[in-house]
Amino acid sequence: MPVLIRDDGASLEYQVVKADSPSTGRLPFIFQHGMGGDRNQPLGYIQQLERTALVCMDARGHGNSSNIIESRCSFDAFADDVVALADELGFDKFIGGGISLGAGTALNTAVRYPDRVAGMVLCRPAWLEQRQAHRNVAAYELIADLIQQYGTDEALGRLTATELYRDIESESAAAAQSLRHQITRPRAAANASILRSFPTTAPTVSRDQWASISAPTLVVGHHEDPFHPWEIAQAYADVIPAAQLVEVTSKDRNPEAFVAEVNAAISGFVDSTGWETA
Repeated sequence: MPVLIRDDGASLEYQVVKADSPSTGRLPFIFQHGMGGDRNQPLGYIQQLERTALVCMDARGHGNSSNIIESRCSFDAFADDVVALADELGFDKFIGGGISLGAGTALNTAVRYPDRVAGMVLCRPAWLEQRQAHRNVAAYELIADLIQQYGTDEALGRLTATELYRDIESESAAAAQSLRHQITRPRAAANASILRSFPTTAPTVSRDQWASISAPTLVVGHHEDPFHPWEIAQAYADVIPAAQLVEVTSKDRNPEAFVAEVNAAISGFVDSTGWETA
């Protein structure tokens, strides 16, 4: 896979999936994964688009990209990496999108680089304009503490024995699985600072910044997920002027329907007319 080398020496692996029936002059879609994931997550949601090139990158501290350093644990840094990737590939403008952490990255990019982002996809957003909910922050801090103190082999068993984990699992098996994945994913210990930094910050500082976004925006959300509440998706759709909100089946209720509905919503939005470069 190709690698983007950043100005600080970080290497970021990415993948470009050509459209099935490419249309000349179409803007590409840069679609980023969530916290603890890698490019296989968005590629699992959308394997190929009909008319639009799909680009997915392993963020710092994820997948096959370089381990993260604490000073780059920020939405600003991740958004800068996306724009650097666009520069590398020769994209003056692009449709930016992401899942959870990736959605926050896309939002930050649209606010800070409005001339580059022609459209936006916020899939299962997990941040508003402040740090995440107390219980969510506590869960991620607990995982980071357990990894640091016991290593990944023992941390998993200790996590699943806690009341906090059992409480989350009782609400959502998918959310609980995501927490376990923060321990079992490759190089979890080397990149545990991600779990401390991102949940305690936000992609933007105010909703006025959302209201300034003129790019057409798709917001995809669902109920029954304590880490990606429907209310967050609704808030973005209410404030971003050109936003449309799509509700999909929750992962806990029907995983297959969830993926199919996310694919249909995002593919329909990105492959629609109006994304020509000229």
